[in-house]
Amino acid sequence: MAKPEFEELVTLYDRRLFNVLYGLTGDYHEALDLTEEAFIRAMRAYPRFRGDSDPFTWLYRIGVNVLKKRYRKRTRRAELWAAHIESDPPATSDPRTAEHGVISEERAETVRSAIAELPRVYGEAVTLRYIDEMSYEEIATAAGCSIGTVKSRLARGKSMLAELLKGKV
Repeated sequence: MAKPEFEELVTLYDRRLFNVLYGLTGDYHEALDLTEEAFIRAMRAYPRFRGDSDPFTWLYRIGVNVLKKRYRKRTRRAELWAAHIESDPPATSDPRTAEHGVISEERAETVRSAIAELPRVYGEAVTLRYIDEMSYEEIATAAGCSIGTVKSRLARGKSMLAELLKGKV
C-alpha cells in the first residue's frame, strides 16, 4: 500500500474521524476541537507513518489518544463517551418524510444518550461496529485488543443497550 499525501488523508478522513469523536463525546464542539488536535498530531507524526496499515486506523488511534489525554486531565467520567448516529434531517418537502425525520432525530438522541451511559469499552465497540461500520478486525486493531474481545464487548454492549432502551424507542 502506497503512503498517501497527508492532505489526502485529511480530505478522505476528516468527517469520519469527527463522527467517531462526536460519537465518543456526544459534544459537537468538543469533537471539532479534538478532530483538529488529532490532525495536528497526525501531521507531526506523519513522517513516521510507514503507510503499511490502514490510514484511518492510524488516525483513529491518534484521535482516541487525544481524547483520552484530554479527559484524563479534566476528569475520569466514563459517561462522556457516546455514539454518533447520523442525524441530518432529510432534504424533502414531503411533510410525512419531515415528520419521520423528527421522530428519527428523537430516536437517535435517545440511542445516543443510552450509549453514553455504557462503560467506555462497550460504547466504543458499538460505535465502531454499528455507526462507523468497521469490521471486527479493524476494531481489534484500532482498540488494541483481540477479535474475541471485540465480539465479547459488542455482545455485552448490545445487551446493556437493549436494557437501557427498553420502552424508550
